[in-house]
Amino acid sequence: MIILGAIGCGGISQRAHMPSIEHLRDRVAVDAIADVSGENLAAVGAQMDVRPERRFADYRDMLGSGGLDAVLIATPHHLHAEQAIACAEAGVTIVAEKPMAMSLDEADRIVEAVESASVDYTVSHNFLFAPGTQMALDRLDQADFGERVYGRTKSLFCKSHEQLDPETVWRSRASAGGGCISDTAYHEIYTLERMMGSPIRYVEGRLRSNLLSLDVDDLAALLFEHENGAVSTLSTSWGTTTVGPDETNNLAEVHSQDRAIRIDRRGRRVFERGREDDGWTEYEIPSYDGLSNEEISRVGHAGYFAQVFQAMDEGHPLPTTVDDARHNLAIIEGARRASETRSAIDVTKL
Repeated sequence: MIILGAIGCGGISQRAHMPSIEHLRDRVAVDAIADVSGENLAAVGAQMDVRPERRFADYRDMLGSGGLDAVLIATPHHLHAEQAIACAEAGVTIVAEKPMAMSLDEADRIVEAVESASVDYTVSHNFLFAPGTQMALDRLDQADFGERVYGRTKSLFCKSHEQLDPETVWRSRASAGGGCISDTAYHEIYTLERMMGSPIRYVEGRLRSNLLSLDVDDLAALLFEHENGAVSTLSTSWGTTTVGPDETNNLAEVHSQDRAIRIDRRGRRVFERGREDDGWTEYEIPSYDGLSNEEISRVGHAGYFAQVFQAMDEGHPLPTTVDDARHNLAIIEGARRASETRSAIDVTKL
């Protein structure tokens, strides 16, 4: 049995992490939690039946109490590096929410701490673990699909002023590591890259705060060149006013010369079409039968955690390694530099 602690008991923990981990009670037990909010501690404590004496206001006290095999970090972005390094020094496996850090300098400090302590580290690239995404990836790998030459992804949101209020929403503050590229587009980057089947080498693009009155980017338009020469694009925004079917406003799509695969951004729906087809054909995803929309929205987290804890049990490498997480952060850093310099950035140089 893996004994797990959790740092951060806010919305993502309550809505996605803990409901997903509840299904793995035969493999993992949440024994300790930490959060600065007493309300969050009470909510997750009751949800996961954590004893009152194992609910901590300071995560350092939780780490100092011992008895943990792994710790899940689910706090605002600017806290990830400090907390991951502390977990490494405590000798526990680190299961972190994205992104691994605010900057590549912070990321390198995490890498150094993890290697020095010889602990395992993984970041939740949960969209890859949805059954629909897995189905699309399997189809893309089939020989008859052809060589992947072009891809695109977009995530367009019409967020309300309440959802974006920097006084109450940390994702809308630069000091907390907010912004659409590091928060929402983070998922599109690793999903598109995996679907394209080749690492992103060069990035160009523009980041803007044009639509909303924030000190973080609310719009990103990026162009990627992959190691194999294929190209792909990404567009994301929090401030668009268009709304419509999820598979048209929020998607990832890959093309060969003769075929294309499309998923909605969380892999909840999968479509394919050929050059001569009249339209898209939707695949059935048996894994979603009988699930509510809320349950389907978190199956990526459930699949990710299942693989993490199975790997820990069996002594296998964890999914989404520290190198994977740093690479995704380097693409984001490259996009920021590309926007500033109006030039292509070589991600491998970062």
